Amino acid sequence: MIMMRNKPPSVKSTTVTSLSGPSVADSLAESENTSFQPQIVWLRCVCLSVVVILVVGGITRLTGSGLSMVDWRPIAGILPPITENQWNEVFQMYQTSPEYQKVNKGMSLSDFKFIFFWEYLHRILGRIVGLLCLIPYVYFLVRGKLSPRMKAFGLTLIALVIVQGLMGWYMVKSGLVNNPEVSHYRLAAHLSLAFSVFGLAWWMMLSLRMGTPPARNPRARWVRPWVLGFLGLLCAQIAYGAFVSGMKAGYGYNTFPMMGDEWKPDALFGLTPYWKNFFEDKFSVQFIHRWMGTALTAGLLLLGWRAFKSGVLSKIQKVRMKWVLGLVGFQFLLGVSTILLILEYQVSLPVIHQLVALFLFAALLGLVHSLSGNPDRESD
Repeated sequence: MIMMRNKPPSVKSTTVTSLSGPSVADSLAESENTSFQPQIVWLRCVCLSVVVILVVGGITRLTGSGLSMVDWRPIAGILPPITENQWNEVFQMYQTSPEYQKVNKGMSLSDFKFIFFWEYLHRILGRIVGLLCLIPYVYFLVRGKLSPRMKAFGLTLIALVIVQGLMGWYMVKSGLVNNPEVSHYRLAAHLSLAFSVFGLAWWMMLSLRMGTPPARNPRARWVRPWVLGFLGLLCAQIAYGAFVSGMKAGYGYNTFPMMGDEWKPDALFGLTPYWKNFFEDKFSVQFIHRWMGTALTAGLLLLGWRAFKSGVLSKIQKVRMKWVLGLVGFQFLLGVSTILLILEYQVSLPVIHQLVALFLFAALLGLVHSLSGNPDRESD
């Protein structure tokens, strides 16, 4: 990752600090290497900005605000409508859209201003995320503070943000047609790219805080493939969560663990060809999402029990595993609560559920990072 040239003597090797009574930051990263403090602050800001835009994006989606801006002007669109004439102009543009004609016919200007605010804020935050990735990267590049690996990671981060912005507009365009609903495929891609930006910045920050990679713990070698597998399952679960949201599949079968009075209603998996049921039948998608989450929770709890019982984890690995287990349990309870109470809490519960998914994603990445170590060295 980032390295000082030839590792000058002032850079001390990082050792694992005591984790008794850890803070959240100490729990998710080893003792901080202060040699790279500016870069660490940069990456923290990137991660925090993604957290904020994820929350705002969820609110934008759930309040039906995402199609309120029917054009995309990356530069000129920075300034919002201010005068009455400007507001009337953008409102008239919205009135020509399919969403207004078929869903919000007769909406007042004051109601339009509410949905416009969330979509405008979401787009402005997207620009801020992009600038937070680009400007510090260029600064560190010019100052010669980036290793070859960090240069590549930084360019990848910037590319992901650019693709994310393009995907956002591509997603919105899918709802500016006869059917005023965005494509759930594009919504899932948009959300997955946001997680990718966060994940790359988070991984870079963990590496900088760790400094020189410690020796790999050979006794815990068997844990890492399982954690990677569950990380992949979580990514699939996040995509299915976007499918559920995009198809509004959460507004039916609001019981758990059964769907109504049945474990598997007869109406599920009725599309042909059969593979479409996994992606386009909304209640089949909800069925998959709820049981994939159950499998993920049970699997991680079982893995954690086995890892702790075997005594193979180091101190930092134990702390990170505890965070994973706590978050996956909390996320499961949030998921069940969302199924049961979505009609009463249509915005707050899904937004919190999505946010905790990001925290669980970060915790799993942190656990993978602590299990990686230096493959060329192994501890006794």
